[in-house]
Amino acid sequence: MGMTRSDSTRTFLTEWESRALLALPGPAQALTRSVTEAVDFAARYERVVAKVSGVAHKTEVDGVRLNLSVAGVRACWAELAALGDGTVIVAEQVTGSHELIIGAVRDPQFGPVVTIGFGGELTELLDDAVALLAPVEEGELERAISTLRTAPLFYGYRGHPAVDLVAIRAILDRLSAVLDEDPAVVEIDCNPVVVRNGKPCVLDALVVVEAGRA
Repeated sequence: MGMTRSDSTRTFLTEWESRALLALPGPAQALTRSVTEAVDFAARYERVVAKVSGVAHKTEVDGVRLNLSVAGVRACWAELAALGDGTVIVAEQVTGSHELIIGAVRDPQFGPVVTIGFGGELTELLDDAVALLAPVEEGELERAISTLRTAPLFYGYRGHPAVDLVAIRAILDRLSAVLDEDPAVVEIDCNPVVVRNGKPCVLDALVVVEAGRA
């Protein structure tokens, strides 16, 4: 597998590899190897997002372009390809009522743990997330969400539909299963997860693996 970055023991899978491993609900997208491929994909949608591939933290290299037309994709493709591994991810642009962060980590004391919380621009300010031991037991997700300051956003707020907690539970179950199936996986970050018509849609994902774990 390709990698985006590594330190002495840890390797970050590319977004494309991470999404393939996790198999979570997300927008239509393509890993494009030429500007022609990118333009052909973009022509199917009103607006798309183009992202650098092969870089763990895309915003640090200004590697994300939003709200692009076909012409916009054509204009930025080569720059994004040069910033990363020579390919560019092009995805349907998806918007929603709000954003979540969902993740998992192999905690040295507690073992596999999954997390969920409010995302978006106010993430660090709110610092409003909960952690649950994996796998999540029946009823635990609902109880945990009820403790969040942002809990009303999950239940339907100011006319927005309630978040589909069954779909959220399915994502958490999948993250738990990946940690269980592959001991090398030590961390999973799904951010952002846009809520569109009540359904979670994972826009970006990052899987961290640690060498020597088996």
